[in-house]
Amino acid sequence: MELSNIEKLLEKYFEGETTLSEEQTLKVYFTREHVAPHLEEYKSMFQYFSVESNQKTTVDFTPIKTQKPSYKWVGIAASIILVIGLFYNMSPSKEANERREAELALKEAKKALNMVSKYMNEGTQDLVYLEEFGNTTKKLLK
Repeated sequence: MELSNIEKLLEKYFEGETTLSEEQTLKVYFTREHVAPHLEEYKSMFQYFSVESNQKTTVDFTPIKTQKPSYKWVGIAASIILVIGLFYNMSPSKEANERREAELALKEAKKALNMVSKYMNEGTQDLVYLEEFGNTTKKLLK
């Protein structure tokens, strides 16, 4: 009965389905002196596990401290990019320059048209005399 139980436990052990208490039962069985002849091959494996589980290390182990990622640099970089973006948008754009040039051209055109208008108005003042001459001529012909 015990031998069939051990064989079933071995099968479960190699499938990775045993509990800790079942593994302890296998360990106790294979550390004995008398083991079934067809299970002798597993005896050395379980004895090795038994010996190695009792061994203590003599090396003083100190874990390496890992640095946490520094997110403050990410914030600083983001704020610098934001400031650069704001200054870039505040600089006069191509549209603003074109608008200023158009306004300047409009002012110059107005000046030129005002000058032409002024000279035209001065020239029309003399035409009043011609109109008077035309009226007088009409009276005489009638």
